[in-house]
Amino acid sequence: MTYKMLVLDIDDTLLNSQHEISPKTFKRLIEFQEAGNYLVLASGRPTASMFETADLLKLNHFNSHIISFNGAVVSAVASRTEIFSQRMDVDEQQEVIDFIQANDLAVIAYTEDGIKVDRENEYSHIEGELTGLPWEYDEAYFKSITQPQLKFIGVGDPTICKQLEQDLGGRYGKQTNAVTSKPYFLEFMHEASSKGSSLERLCEHLGIDISQTIACGDGNNDLTMIETAGLGVAMGNATETLKKAADYITASNDEDGIVQVIDKFF
Repeated sequence: MTYKMLVLDIDDTLLNSQHEISPKTFKRLIEFQEAGNYLVLASGRPTASMFETADLLKLNHFNSHIISFNGAVVSAVASRTEIFSQRMDVDEQQEVIDFIQANDLAVIAYTEDGIKVDRENEYSHIEGELTGLPWEYDEAYFKSITQPQLKFIGVGDPTICKQLEQDLGGRYGKQTNAVTSKPYFLEFMHEASSKGSSLERLCEHLGIDISQTIACGDGNNDLTMIETAGLGVAMGNATETLKKAADYITASNDEDGIVQVIDKFF
């Protein structure tokens, strides 16, 4: 099989434990694109917080794309324009907020200006630090959301997040998916939003056969992408769920696992 596209999760896949791209991985990804291959970043991060990493890897120069909000948005990097997006059902999203709060998790939402968090807990600051976006505690904001949102995160005790994910079976209500992206993040999005579904739509947009794609990830929110791509790769540091679903397990994010994938399959 001749592969044309490599799709990478960012945190704990592309980035190492120091939240950096190693020099070896960076060099290989630039060479990979210069050879005519297509690199896509796919993350649970908000769109705005992905552009810096995308530009660093020259995705703007190579006219590539990013998949953000766990698949709710696909954007062209060079023009900073959305190709398509999928927002939540307005009625059901309020139920999601109530559900998160009732289970002793803080709620995270996104605005044009940054991140809103309803209350403080041990983990509530992490999304702001990971994304670099401005954030604030604003409990009142969550009582007056009238516009459809891209996603919400329930953030808190990993034991609670894991149990809720298992209890929900990946679904909430009629139109909402629920999946952990990190042990302390339980993310809620429209059922049509996933990294896998957005990868399919992007391939259709670009005229690339899905069988010619390789996707790499570490978390359960990467599962649809791993299952959809022509070749699904789990990082050495991935969850057991992802490893079981993967076609190939590479080295960890601290061992340049991405380089191993490129050298083996491209």
